[in-house]
Amino acid sequence: MCALVNGDRAWLMYLRYDGDAGFSSRNPAYEGPEKVVIDYFLSNGQRDEYPAFWAYPTDKVFEALEWFAARRSSPSSIKWFNDSGDGNASPNDSFVTQD
Repeated sequence: MCALVNGDRAWLMYLRYDGDAGFSSRNPAYEGPEKVVIDYFLSNGQRDEYPAFWAYPTDKVFEALEWFAARRSSPSSIKWFNDSGDGNASPNDSFVTQD
């Protein structure tokens, strides 16, 4: 699990194995315009932007990271979107790794 943070907003990505498209967070409580994006700056200087409705308050994302570190599973407090399209509803569902 990894997070991108910009001030008081952050989003999560959960990759299950190398090469996995994984899951990304979606915030069902987001009430802003659909086309708004948030900029995130990587350590190499690259700027990425992602939809604002993917982001949660940073403190909630940090809680999710702590949960993952302690339990090695995804917290139920985060709504996930399956970017891999393999039919799983959550990163906690069982899966078969790709060879």
